[in-house]
Amino acid sequence: MSSLINNYMNFNKWLLNDVYLESSLQGLYQSAVDAFPRTTKRQHAIDPIKIENLRFVPYLGVKTLFIKGLAQNETKKYNPMILFKNVTYYEEATAGAVRIESEGRRYFLDRLSMDDNHIVIRCNCPDFHWRFNFYNHLNKSLYGSKRTRYENQGGPPANPMEKEGMCKHAMKMIKILSEIGIIS
Repeated sequence: MSSLINNYMNFNKWLLNDVYLESSLQGLYQSAVDAFPRTTKRQHAIDPIKIENLRFVPYLGVKTLFIKGLAQNETKKYNPMILFKNVTYYEEATAGAVRIESEGRRYFLDRLSMDDNHIVIRCNCPDFHWRFNFYNHLNKSLYGSKRTRYENQGGPPANPMEKEGMCKHAMKMIKILSEIGIIS
């Protein structure tokens, strides 16, 4: 009987840790900081970035919210994207709910959490593409398709600690979403 219980417990551990392993915003942010502890860029270089547009696409039936930004960094533009899971929607305004608009319609939802909402993320910038895409795929926090693992020929590895994370464009979008009250 104890063998059966141990097998069940091991299955549950595998299911939760390997199959359904997902990340929160806070977890990915902290992982990016931990992966490059001596950087003077990324989290320290988000102020010059302008978020020119935020597009909200709510999926009520599956309780998710897709947010796509347009980030301008100097003369280049990138698209950070985050899909929030476990979003609670309401049919009308309620105490504590935030309002978003999508295609002329209003939606009400619980404020998103840095810690509690699981997410998948992506950006089309080179930093995310070369450093985080492959590792975010491994930890099931990548939105969209994965690229092959980047192997630098002769130079230092792009992500020596092999950690998942996010780029400065996603970090800036999160800061703006916090400032407008969408994320707590």
